[in-house]
Amino acid sequence: MKNIYRRILSFNTIILLFLTTLSLTIITSSNSNVISAEKEAIINTVDKTANVPENIETTKEEIKVIEKKEENKPVVTETKKTTTAKKTTTKKTTTAKKTTTVKQTTTPKTTTVKTLEQKLQEKSNKYHLTIGNISISGSNFSKDLVKDDGSYYYLDHTLDKKLNYRGVPFIDFRHDFTGRKTIIYSHSAKDGTGPFNYLQNYNGNKEFFKKHQYITIHYAGKVYKYQIFSAYISTAKNDNDEGLEYFRVNNYSDAEWGKRIQEYKNKSDYDTGVSVSKNDKILILQTCSMDNRYYKKYYRYNQLVMAKLISVKES
Repeated sequence: MKNIYRRILSFNTIILLFLTTLSLTIITSSNSNVISAEKEAIINTVDKTANVPENIETTKEEIKVIEKKEENKPVVTETKKTTTAKKTTTKKTTTAKKTTTVKQTTTPKTTTVKTLEQKLQEKSNKYHLTIGNISISGSNFSKDLVKDDGSYYYLDHTLDKKLNYRGVPFIDFRHDFTGRKTIIYSHSAKDGTGPFNYLQNYNGNKEFFKKHQYITIHYAGKVYKYQIFSAYISTAKNDNDEGLEYFRVNNYSDAEWGKRIQEYKNKSDYDTGVSVSKNDKILILQTCSMDNRYYKKYYRYNQLVMAKLISVKES
């Protein structure tokens, strides 16, 4: 019986040892498979992100090469910047040259501007005649002016001696701006082209007078400035009519002149508010009237604009 138990125990021991050995083998194999799977997973992950060399020394050498390449990159960048700077400088220099050229072309224009006195002198030299100018404030009215020699030549002639009914404004041959009165004559025309058509605007128009009440005359090296004090239409039935007194009489006594100049002011179509006295020297602008109310009723009817001298200076 004891022998049977001993045999069974021995058999069991052998079986237990076998099973133990088999279990250890299975466990070892399993662990080996787990490690292999983890390694494979890591290798696969690295392969997808970068090609990592198996030889670590080779990897170090490649890193050194990459670092050297990275060190060279700033040098290339600096070279490009230098080139760009040169191009920019070249453009600026070109622009500066263009600006200088523009200034040179505009400079001569400023030297060609001529003053009124220079223009009048050129005309005087061309026509061998003293040429002046008459203008009115607040307007574009500006006309050549000449002195009559008593023949009334410029009543129907131009400066270049061509026959023309418009003529040129001219100073009465008896006057020279130094006496008590100076008369200047010129035409008006129905088509509006007469040199003195502009004077028609003063007829009964006080508002117009307010805006255009100063007359300037450049003549023989002097500038005369006048202020208008009267504007009206003078009528006459014949050459001896009192209406032409302003034209005929020149030699007044002080008392007579004081009386006459006040009469001129009182005849104005409206009160200009400008006072006059016996001490004033006056300018009379005369032209034929375009007012139809006087047509065929009078022998003469002239538009008159009268102004007093307020200053005179060298031109």
